[in-house]
Amino acid sequence: MKVSINSSVLNIGLDYISEVLPSKPSMAICGGIHIEGKENYINLISTDLENTMKISIENEIEEKGEVVVPGKQFISLLKQFKDEKIEIERKEKFVNVIGKQSQYSFLEMEVEEFPKFPKITPEVSFKIKGEILKEGLKKIIFCIDPEEPRHQFRGGLIDIKEKNINMVGTDTRRLSLFILSNEQIKKQIKILLSYNLMKKLINILNEEEVEISIGKNNVSFQTSFTKTFAPNKRITGTILFVSQLLTGAEEFPDYEKVIPDVKKSKVAKINSDNFLLSLKRISLFTSERNNRVKLGFKKGLLTLSATGDIGEAREQIDIEYNDEDMEIFFPPSFLTDFLEVIKKDEFIFAFTASNKPVLMKPNEEENFLYVCMPLKGE
Repeated sequence: MKVSINSSVLNIGLDYISEVLPSKPSMAICGGIHIEGKENYINLISTDLENTMKISIENEIEEKGEVVVPGKQFISLLKQFKDEKIEIERKEKFVNVIGKQSQYSFLEMEVEEFPKFPKITPEVSFKIKGEILKEGLKKIIFCIDPEEPRHQFRGGLIDIKEKNINMVGTDTRRLSLFILSNEQIKKQIKILLSYNLMKKLINILNEEEVEISIGKNNVSFQTSFTKTFAPNKRITGTILFVSQLLTGAEEFPDYEKVIPDVKKSKVAKINSDNFLLSLKRISLFTSERNNRVKLGFKKGLLTLSATGDIGEAREQIDIEYNDEDMEIFFPPSFLTDFLEVIKKDEFIFAFTASNKPVLMKPNEEENFLYVCMPLKGE
């Protein structure tokens, strides 16, 4: 294999690949990056066995072929090149990286040992804007505990229904639901995405359309990217990301049953920024032993208070509320996590009692809601 490529272009591809390259590979070969020189493009592939990513970039190839190089070291070396033409060439048992006045030679890793790119036989395929999928993942991932003993709660649920695609995350104490309209998919299906996959997708997705293909045991995401690497210089490429599905989708509980009915609830409308800033100040006075904030609702007024090892704190903010007085306790993170992913100026806080699930959702937004259980009162 022999290819000449701009170092900035290659580094863009390597930035994506590093999302999957394992820091402590279970097999030595998985610490490598598989480089393929094809007709008019170069492929970069990495895998941690659970997730596999292929980045394809248009580029002239002088000599077709494939090599596997030590991943971390190759990435670290390329970061030191500043927007210059480099040559990558396989010669005997070495992979040479040649710059203007330099040459580096990596011992080649065995191409035959590198895991084959996973095949997927789609049962369902559909397309979605990358920015919308990214938004949905951000709005459910904070409710997921990847260390949860029950496997059905370790990932994010994608529940494809007749009219909606529901994205759900829960740790059984709180739940987030992000809803997409479904006009493409006729088959109803449930899958569980791993926490690690969701984190990686959040990092790589952009506004470009994503084609999602769901197989029996795995799922793939295919999209494109455009990057500017110098004045008036841009590159385009494609990303193909394949991941194993978690088991347990069919054991996921009926999440819709735990969502409170707003019409049967006491409802407050609260300014998001004011509430978040107050919470951040108040939470400084919580402690590991007493990790709770008290919310006291009165007509037109919300009082936040906390007592910890260093003292006490109390704040009041004006709200829209015209029902009976009520006190509810929460860990601060149960509230701040929700507030940091919404984009609306105002949100709805709906509850029936101090020990029943509370519903929060951005005001006048129908496709996202959050449910969490309060702590027991004093």
